[in-house]
Amino acid sequence: MPHHTWPRLAFDVWLLHIWAVHSSRFCILESAVRPFHPMGIAVAALLVTSCDMETRFEWKRFSENPVLPAVPGTWMESQTANPDLLLIGDTYFLYFRGQMKGHDRIGLGTIHRDQFDGVTWNILPEPVIDVGPPGSWDETHVLDPASVLVNGKVFVYYSSVSPKSDRAVCLATSGDGIHFEKNPDNPIVIGGGPEVIYRDGLFYLYYWKRTPVGPGYQLHMGTSSDGFTFEEVSSDPVIPIGPKGAWDSHTVETPRIFSEDGAYYMLYCGSDRHNDYPYDAGLATSRDLIHWTKYPGNPIFSRGEEGEWDEGAIWFTTVEKIGGIYHMWYEGYGGGAARDEPYSSYLKDGKSQVGMATLEAPYFYVKPADVQ
Repeated sequence: MPHHTWPRLAFDVWLLHIWAVHSSRFCILESAVRPFHPMGIAVAALLVTSCDMETRFEWKRFSENPVLPAVPGTWMESQTANPDLLLIGDTYFLYFRGQMKGHDRIGLGTIHRDQFDGVTWNILPEPVIDVGPPGSWDETHVLDPASVLVNGKVFVYYSSVSPKSDRAVCLATSGDGIHFEKNPDNPIVIGGGPEVIYRDGLFYLYYWKRTPVGPGYQLHMGTSSDGFTFEEVSSDPVIPIGPKGAWDSHTVETPRIFSEDGAYYMLYCGSDRHNDYPYDAGLATSRDLIHWTKYPGNPIFSRGEEGEWDEGAIWFTTVEKIGGIYHMWYEGYGGGAARDEPYSSYLKDGKSQVGMATLEAPYFYVKPADVQ
């Protein structure tokens, strides 16, 4: 092949690879390009690699979603939302939000690890964290639980709503994960949608705050040695909104973090147009829990198809690898005109519920050894 054709060929290969990674039809493209491209075999091999990548990272929604539906006559009769998973001993605890009579509350489903299938949960008949008395920071709603087990004590950070604040992060603690005592010095920080990780004697608390240039959100983080008093690591966000035109250019919110082989994986939801109605979820990775790198192939998960229970928006994409399979529990919103109008027919035709999806893959998009 003449030497002068290499620059154009390199561009063609790059262009085809980018198109392949982001298209569900690239296997057809691979077959078509093999006979005609000057380096058909090499290009085909590259596209086959892309095909393999796409196959590895294919989420499968549970066929009978939602797994935590709203149940009439219970504390979760209007909707369910905000899942968060915690392993205590040999039992999985799934904290989540339910709503009854206009108030959000935090409840719990449990299952022994020997009986785990991702969709079967023994739901307690009453919430474990309820709204507070008049005048408290959480008198209107408690929602968005984020749990961590430290030295035998369960810390649940949650968003509170009251006339005092649209959102503040509060704390409740428990010795058994069921019976909680609220921190008398709540709130912990002013913000919302928390997530928490404990590492090497420090609590890392993530939460959203308004962007300085608009109404959307960005993710900030503070650390604490006791879990009660936090110091923000920087005035800058750890996960900022994306550049103009990006899928997350308006808001980023609802982080959820898991670890694998020393690497940390954060799933977060984002939007290019709405403050709190994200269509998609993306991934960021880190080694130190402070410096995060957004995955270049974002978003990795999106709201359901039109007419599905989660057709409107998604939040709190909570992932854990169990039995060699990545399980994701997430809040989905659908019903009414939810596809086109944020919170359409709220708590009438439209509502949030919790669903599950699974991913069978050798690693989670980025190999742990490649996480910086």
